[in-house]
Amino acid sequence: MDVLLWAIIIILFLTSLVGVIIPFIPDTILLWGGFLLYQFTLAEQGLPSGFWWGMAIITLFIIGADMLANLVFVKKYGGSRWSMLGAILGLLILPFVMGPVGILIGPFLVVFLIEWIKEKENAHAFKVAWGTLVALFSSSIIKIALQLIMIGWFFWAI
Repeated sequence: MDVLLWAIIIILFLTSLVGVIIPFIPDTILLWGGFLLYQFTLAEQGLPSGFWWGMAIITLFIIGADMLANLVFVKKYGGSRWSMLGAILGLLILPFVMGPVGILIGPFLVVFLIEWIKEKENAHAFKVAWGTLVALFSSSIIKIALQLIMIGWFFWAI
């Protein structure tokens, strides 16, 4: 039984890393699922309170990474508030319409269209749309790093 539970925990951790790239997989929730599964099924004494506080703080950083990256890069590349909102909506909706390609193309297309309609200038619209891709990749790198820290801390704590 322990082997099955450990297999499930490992699968949850690996799926959480995949969830960074595929937005409709709840990445951090899966990590927490692995922590809680261990806590309530395998742990003899349980994980220390410092672990739980640390995971809560890192989780807040992970949630903030997406929002902050979008705000910083879209604004840096000259985007409007509509573009920031469009990038988020494109990331959430278009993968369902376009499949996995929609993860990259979705936010880019939505932001390009918003900025082109607003400014009527291809160069500006492309520049802002490019900023959304930079934001997506930047936040993904940060989220993967933070999730790896969380997984490493988990194995160190047990």
